[in-house]
Amino acid sequence: MFSFEENRKLIVDFIRGSLKATEREAVGLLRHPYISPGSSAYATHLWDWDSYWTILAALRISRENNDDAFLEELRPFAKGTFVNFLEHQGDDGALPICMEPVRGDLFDCLDSSDNNMAKPFIAQLGKLLMDYGMIAADEMANYLDRIAAFHDCYDKRYLDSRTGLVFWAKDWGIGVDDDPATWGRPPKSSGSVFLNSILCRDSQSLAEIAKACGRGDLAAKAEERAKRIVAALEKYCWDEREKAFFTVDLQCHPNIDVCTYTTLNTNLETFWHCLKLKVLLWHSILPFFIGAGTDEQFSAYLRENMTPERLRSKYGVRALSADEAMYRPEEERGNPSNWLGPIWIVVNYIVAETMLARGHHDDARKLWADVVEILANDLRANGAFHEYYSPESGLGINNKGFMSWNALAGAEVIR
Repeated sequence: MFSFEENRKLIVDFIRGSLKATEREAVGLLRHPYISPGSSAYATHLWDWDSYWTILAALRISRENNDDAFLEELRPFAKGTFVNFLEHQGDDGALPICMEPVRGDLFDCLDSSDNNMAKPFIAQLGKLLMDYGMIAADEMANYLDRIAAFHDCYDKRYLDSRTGLVFWAKDWGIGVDDDPATWGRPPKSSGSVFLNSILCRDSQSLAEIAKACGRGDLAAKAEERAKRIVAALEKYCWDEREKAFFTVDLQCHPNIDVCTYTTLNTNLETFWHCLKLKVLLWHSILPFFIGAGTDEQFSAYLRENMTPERLRSKYGVRALSADEAMYRPEEERGNPSNWLGPIWIVVNYIVAETMLARGHHDDARKLWADVVEILANDLRANGAFHEYYSPESGLGINNKGFMSWNALAGAEVIR
């Protein structure tokens, strides 16, 4: 039996020695160095939210270990990731989900509003680079209008005007790949808690960097968008009975049928605008992460949903509640990955950070110790990390050699 300190030292040393494998030099259409997930399956890819979390982990670990040399080494790759995305921006402000050296828009995000586009992490990445002194305010000022255009594109393409929520256009490239509240459902129907929460957080980040660059106009607009999303999440997505936030179905429209003698449903307005899709997923916590909801609601959420029967296994937080019919955590599914219950390190990092921010320090410490333990066990047994883990056994399931946001496990969450 190893202590938390022994487990953490093992994985931090491994991560610090392995992060270099995520660095990719400029090649082909990717004209700047960048960060990849660092495994053979994704070796040359540049992904939207994957790269953000990997860079965050690398920066935090370097600073916490006073490794100024690695911080400096990381600079061109972190900055290049940011610039590569913005250099591939479409005319309407869209950004690609994933890029490769031979194809700059792997999911055809720039072609049509009927396709999804990048998950909104570009402003968060820009803020991170400013916070760590990798981009100065005068240089960042050159990119602000592009970031704002990306956010405007979300509203132009995907805003449901009745609720103030944005929706996924399709069920691919959504990050949480087989989320049952979106995957396999009709196009443009899912007002995703995940999507709205991260767009809100990106808007909050844009507001901060715009203020730092003297762009009060953009900051005010970004703050308004963030407030709109928080209000919509609280109004339409919070469920008092279940004590959780849920993705909503936006297909509620008046249905007027005309027959010979009558017009059915005349004057019957669907004033509720949407219906909650009560599938309990990990991202039911995300509105709390971005500042929505009350502390009382958060405590109720933990009490009702972070239980062994639902989201909290003995090894970490599940991506999908164990009492859902779709729970299949140990299948090697592909879209490209399985989110039907496995333990993902990025999920557990966000949950632990939210617990800390909301004052639940003991819960955060216990969770993080469990996560560090399964990764340390994986290293001792296999010499590498896996992409995700079984909530029933703690064993790695898929894609041995994956680094990416697993590097978050090396950051000092318990502080």
